[in-house]
Amino acid sequence: MGCSLAKGNSLKKQFFDSVVMFNRHYRAEMANREYKKYTIKAKRAIKGEAYFESLISDYSIPHHVSGPKDVGIDYFCEWVFGDMPTGVLFAVQIKTFSEDNISKKYMGVAKKFNGLSKYRIANSLLKISEKTLEYWKGLAIPIFLFVVTVKTKTNGESLNCYYKRYTPTLSSNKKLKGDEFYEGFFKVNRNNTFLAFKDPVNRTQGFARDLFIDYIRWNYYKGSIAYLNPRHIGLNQFPEDNIFPEFFDQYKGQILETYAKTQSYLVALTKGINKPKT
Repeated sequence: MGCSLAKGNSLKKQFFDSVVMFNRHYRAEMANREYKKYTIKAKRAIKGEAYFESLISDYSIPHHVSGPKDVGIDYFCEWVFGDMPTGVLFAVQIKTFSEDNISKKYMGVAKKFNGLSKYRIANSLLKISEKTLEYWKGLAIPIFLFVVTVKTKTNGESLNCYYKRYTPTLSSNKKLKGDEFYEGFFKVNRNNTFLAFKDPVNRTQGFARDLFIDYIRWNYYKGSIAYLNPRHIGLNQFPEDNIFPEFFDQYKGQILETYAKTQSYLVALTKGINKPKT
């Protein structure tokens, strides 16, 4: 009987040892798979950021935001025309996907606006959190979500770049819902050329047009009708000095508030009240 008991205990030990060994191998295998998934994702993200930089570097100075904390911005960029920085800043978040992991639909050409091909691009990772949107809004500069897609071919890979404007949404206090996050993407490359201007000879439309409009939107949102001469950023579109009635009407509350405060201060200043110290 003692022998049978010892044999039974030995079998139990073998069984439990096998279970422990299996769990160890399983955890190691799962950790290895997760590491591989992370590595593939990291490589793809690096590739997307490098492609974005290579495209936009002819027209902007991109400053990469790096660090352990994800603030929802990958680049702060300064627009450059010719050899001169313009002081016009914009912020960019980049998402990189394999073509197999997105749903993409061509929606025509925005002929009256930027002249670029418009797409609907769907992936759940393109939904931006409310916290990030609030952070973007607080920056009060043009914000763009760029999507880089990677397609594997027999002779290598092909990459394409699209962007979505977030200024019209943020500056109007609109809340995006559901599929609205997937709409309004514009293809901004032709092979390895960035479409800063849809017509590069006359320098009209393209990304520069949207950057200009969004810059003006934020000025109006902040209560200022200060106008950026579009020639300053190389855009031969819109007058050199102008007021946009549509934007004035949309942001008239902020503009009137600024005007009232300025008028009140000037009246007080002429009377010697609250005269600023020099």
